Amino acid sequence: MNLRNIVKIGTVLSVLLFVLAVLFYVFTRLDMARSNRDIDLFSLVPSNSIAVLESDNINTFFNQYSELNYNRELGGFHFPGLFEFLITGLNEYTDENAHGLSNRMSRLLVSFHHPGSSRDQVAYFLMEMADEQMLSDLLQDYVHGNFLPKEEIYRGKKIWVYPLSDDEFLAAYTERGFIALSFQKRLIEEVIDAQLDEKSLSGDVVFSEIQRRKKSHDFLTLYGRSASLPFLGLGAGCWSEYNFHLNSDVVYLTGDTYIPKDNHCIEDAMLHLREMPVMKEEGIIVSSQKDSTALYVNHAYESNDTGYRTLFKECVANLSNEVDFSLVTDMEKVNENPNRFQAYLPSFVLENASYLRSFILSVQLSLNGNRPSHIWVFTYKN
Repeated sequence: MNLRNIVKIGTVLSVLLFVLAVLFYVFTRLDMARSNRDIDLFSLVPSNSIAVLESDNINTFFNQYSELNYNRELGGFHFPGLFEFLITGLNEYTDENAHGLSNRMSRLLVSFHHPGSSRDQVAYFLMEMADEQMLSDLLQDYVHGNFLPKEEIYRGKKIWVYPLSDDEFLAAYTERGFIALSFQKRLIEEVIDAQLDEKSLSGDVVFSEIQRRKKSHDFLTLYGRSASLPFLGLGAGCWSEYNFHLNSDVVYLTGDTYIPKDNHCIEDAMLHLREMPVMKEEGIIVSSQKDSTALYVNHAYESNDTGYRTLFKECVANLSNEVDFSLVTDMEKVNENPNRFQAYLPSFVLENASYLRSFILSVQLSLNGNRPSHIWVFTYKN
């Protein structure tokens, strides 16, 4: 074989090897992308969670929040603990870095667990390679002194424990494409149990029904393991969703309550509604009767037309009289006596009443078949 043929063969082999290398790289990246797309964060969430916060683009929430007229009043309203810790750090990061979080990491879940303290939370992120370095930098900023994270093994999975200031620790569990973080190592162990034993929220029949519904882009939703209004008494197994919609002066929370198919409690809920006393006093209206709601709405219209216009009356005038239950109250009233509103409002509103004093709250409920629908409107007073 002469030298020219050897050179030709070498050239062909070099080209073939290059093409194979490129194809291998492309298919590897496609396989990784396909694998990452298939990650269901809810498959990591323990089935005993009492609530979950979900967003497909937390970047949008950051951007909207700074433009709201009431953002100062809501400065203290938060899901305390881990969520506040991480979101504050990530928000500062996006302020300092023009590119912000990646599209994947903007996908966020936070699960809440018994007994419900500020430490009983787990945050879950989808991640790209660049996010891993960003999170590492963020955690290193909070690590106490120059300590390195401690590695612990649970059921063959690595848990990294970061020492923070004030005798706090942050536990992290990560595999390709996601990370789970919590102040409680036991909760990270529950995440691993949920993943390995396939006993996560993805297996909850009622919760899975919510996830089958299509959502709009850039959403922020809270799911609670209870009825939207406590007095309905819908029993165990139900989930309520609260989809957040923000504008400059109003916060809307819309959604449905999902009930197990074998739970025939809507009749009881209707009975509770019929027994609900009508209430009308300064700064409070409660009605489960369409006729009385219509009277309140008409009276509010007439008062506004005669020059006695108030924001509270405007909120009443905006009510629909075709629903099964209506409530309008100045949140100052709730803050003064939260026990009075325990039958009407869920705990996350009562516990944050002091931060919501600058709002008028309007709540309406419709019982449609076996799925109660609700809308909550917080209207800024200033």
